[in-house]
Amino acid sequence: MSCPGPAAAVRQPLLVCARSSGCEVRKNPSGPSAHLILNLSSTYRLIDPFAGAGAWGPERGATVPGTTERGATEVAVGFYSGVQRSYLISENPPQLFNIGAVLEPYGIAALTDVPPSQLQGTVQDTDRFLPGFSALRDRLADADPAAAFEALDAFLTSRVHGGVRHRTRVDERTQAAVALLADEDIPVAELSRRLGISPSTLQRIMMRDCGITPKSYADVCRFYRFVNAAAQLPAGSASGGELLALADYYDQPHLIRTFRRFSGFMPSEYLRLIRQHGPDYATFVPLETPTAVR
Repeated sequence: MSCPGPAAAVRQPLLVCARSSGCEVRKNPSGPSAHLILNLSSTYRLIDPFAGAGAWGPERGATVPGTTERGATEVAVGFYSGVQRSYLISENPPQLFNIGAVLEPYGIAALTDVPPSQLQGTVQDTDRFLPGFSALRDRLADADPAAAFEALDAFLTSRVHGGVRHRTRVDERTQAAVALLADEDIPVAELSRRLGISPSTLQRIMMRDCGITPKSYADVCRFYRFVNAAAQLPAGSASGGELLALADYYDQPHLIRTFRRFSGFMPSEYLRLIRQHGPDYATFVPLETPTAVR
């Protein structure tokens, strides 16, 4: 077993700068990554429309610090969004400025002694498990992006090298399973065979290290690959048959059910919005036209 360092835990740095004429509402479809975010703008809200539905057990939708109502988390400073099996809705202020990191589903294990299994499927205030992260805001309020990322990298590195005493030791087979599922749709039995372990062992280590089963993670990865490929289709080319072939779903009802659960849209509605706003919005879909974003 190993502990992922910053390079292994972080898929990519994240910078969100957006301006609109007023408060903006977006739907954020499910994806295979976790997100660690430092909010440098005013307070906004993240809403889980399925809170309390039981998809993640008794903790799903539970009230946590910073929560204004069941399923709605008020984001003032820092938060962690684990791998989600349903879409989130964000109510953004007119000017939004966030920095952070897109993490592997097990990546948070390098930064905290709280097991990843306790942090997935929810939006959590980082003050609960990542001391010092929110304090970066005071230093970065007027910083340019380069300085902000330098400070973020220094913080993450300090957490990996001596900042955590009892971190979860992530199994290398978990890391291999995540990498394989991100690239291709593999049945759990075949994935277990490739890794040289039983399906029950694979389920156990992924639940411990990522907080999600191999089958559920495979479903999220397949959907994520599909929406990114569909967003690149030229206008007028997305018939029902073409979408089914692209997505590799059993039939159109299966595609529609999955699409609505993971994105909150019908496939045709999603494609219309992405063509209106551009493929860069494939996983952060505005419900009103933004005036600027980068």
